[in-house]
Amino acid sequence: MIDVNNVESFLDALARQGIDIPAEYRTQISSRLNDIIQYEPMVGVFGKTGAGKSSLCNALFGRDICPISDIAACTRTPQQVRLNLVGRGMTLLDVPGVGESEDRDAEYDALYRQWLPKLDLVLWIVKADDRALAVDQDFFKRLVRPYLDVGKPFFVVLSQVDKIEPFREWDEKAHQPGSRQAANIEEKCRVVAGFFGLPPGQVLAASAAEKYGLVELVDGIVHALPAEKRVGVLREVQKEYRSKKAKRDAEKGILDVIVEVAGTALAKAVDWVAGKIGSIFSGWW
Repeated sequence: MIDVNNVESFLDALARQGIDIPAEYRTQISSRLNDIIQYEPMVGVFGKTGAGKSSLCNALFGRDICPISDIAACTRTPQQVRLNLVGRGMTLLDVPGVGESEDRDAEYDALYRQWLPKLDLVLWIVKADDRALAVDQDFFKRLVRPYLDVGKPFFVVLSQVDKIEPFREWDEKAHQPGSRQAANIEEKCRVVAGFFGLPPGQVLAASAAEKYGLVELVDGIVHALPAEKRVGVLREVQKEYRSKKAKRDAEKGILDVIVEVAGTALAKAVDWVAGKIGSIFSGWW
């Protein structure tokens, strides 16, 4: 929960600028901001077995939260991990990967149907050098697409993009692809977007091993989430992946909530608030 004194200090700062918020609005704003911080979003990580779902989760959140194996399919039941920071956090759901066998896929079909309605955001992981995407496409069209059509945030993440040819071009020191490799990664994103029937911006390239594309992935996730759900995700990812853009999106979400509650009482102060909110709440990040 937010330290109430922090919220009161923020409202007091507005009052010093001539924006005196009525007591009933102060109470509502404090309550809504506390709701934002207490809310624990649930992010589901889906995809074919061996796509690198667990590795990506571990890289993003800076701890070994999901088991990894180079040989066997590790996740046969949903791994529900509650990430926690000072009493707040989010829940990460690492679900079994499809494509292992027909029997398993039938089992996972029912499992996906059970969990998809509960999630705030869905990541579908596709191994970048995998060309056999029929299973991914089948599960996506049958199970995931209906939720996208009603507004659930969703991204396809191309994992292990450092393995895209010509993989020998990868700059290991800079953790960046070479020019031809970068062009091929971009083309792969375009092809996969078309395959899934998605806008190009919903397909993101990443490499957990090389820590490549993780900032952009966090940016996309934070921007796509509703205002009240952004803070919980941003606070749990590794600090090195929290860009200024992601922080601004989270702060804008907070600002939007304040304006929504206070209405016209804060409308004339929006520009001032936008300029000050980052410093006032700098201790959150």
